[in-house]
Amino acid sequence: MKARLIPAALYATQLLAVAGPAASDSAPITMPPPPSPWEFRLQPYAWLTAIDGSTGPERFTADIDAGFDDVFDVLDMAAALQFEARRGRWGFIADAFYAELGDSGTLPGPLQTDIDLDFEQFLGELVVFYRISESPQSFVDLYAGIRYNSISLDLEATTNGLILQRGDQRSADEGWTDPIIGIRTQWDINDRWFLAARGDIGGFGVASDFTWNLQASVGYNFTECVSLEVGYRYFDTDYDDGDFTYDIAQAGLLLGVNFRF
Repeated sequence: MKARLIPAALYATQLLAVAGPAASDSAPITMPPPPSPWEFRLQPYAWLTAIDGSTGPERFTADIDAGFDDVFDVLDMAAALQFEARRGRWGFIADAFYAELGDSGTLPGPLQTDIDLDFEQFLGELVVFYRISESPQSFVDLYAGIRYNSISLDLEATTNGLILQRGDQRSADEGWTDPIIGIRTQWDINDRWFLAARGDIGGFGVASDFTWNLQASVGYNFTECVSLEVGYRYFDTDYDDGDFTYDIAQAGLLLGVNFRF
């Protein structure tokens, strides 16, 4: 009897050994969540700009020729941020730039006229882009949208501590929106370094007579999510509305940090 039980016990042990893996294979398998179809980029940046041109109300237009060091000396505040979202070939970019300048001084002459100047500018941009070409090393986008330009200019002149009776104060507050169309591209030199460029034109008499913008930069990827970009931007606007003129070119070094997620 014992001789028959031993083979039976061995058979049962082998059966359990075979059935064990089969039972574990039937356990539910947890799959990683699919990647998001959206890609995002956030870029705080600084535009170290020089200013050249003329602006102001009629009969009080000021000619400006200031390098970055001159602008920096009178800079009270500046902030800039760009946000991008993309899904497949379509996406949009929102950009905001704000600067506030203030200066004071005394004009030469016997009257010793004191001048106080406050200047504020806001540039807001919203464009939609379409990726017409893409490869592992590069891409090309076409974009179209609007750029809003807001200018606030206040000037006060005082002689011997007294407000002048004529021409003592002048101010101008102007805002306008230009349609723009453009192209941008990026080329990866290797896993770390890349080149980027963009350019657009706009206005077309809708608001500005004409406006154009060019930008080129070189970038370095610290990680897949963080990169540094250094470049140069030139932005020119020719706007004239009644008694207000804004014919200004702004150009200078561009520094930005990209966060991708």
